[in-house]
Amino acid sequence: MLEILFLIWFCRKLSEKARAKNRPGGWGALGAVLWVCGEIGGGVLAAMGGAEELAIYGYAIVGALLGGLLAYVIVATLKPLPRDGDLPVARVV
Repeated sequence: MLEILFLIWFCRKLSEKARAKNRPGGWGALGAVLWVCGEIGGGVLAAMGGAEELAIYGYAIVGALLGGLLAYVIVATLKPLPRDGDLPVARVV
């Protein structure tokens, strides 16, 4: 349950960060997608490696954290888009 609450908070923060750069808030969904993909990927890789159940869970959590970190880095490195008033005016020569 705590993981779900954290994921909701994390996606909202990513969305706020993207909106501050004049990007759509949908970038917050990237956090949820990469979190879940990292969690599944970490668990599958651990299971394929023959890890025990508790170790599989640990690898799944590490994969989820890496996915969340990747989502944060992607959103943090987005370049801001110009606002409507910031667009350059074409000059006629």
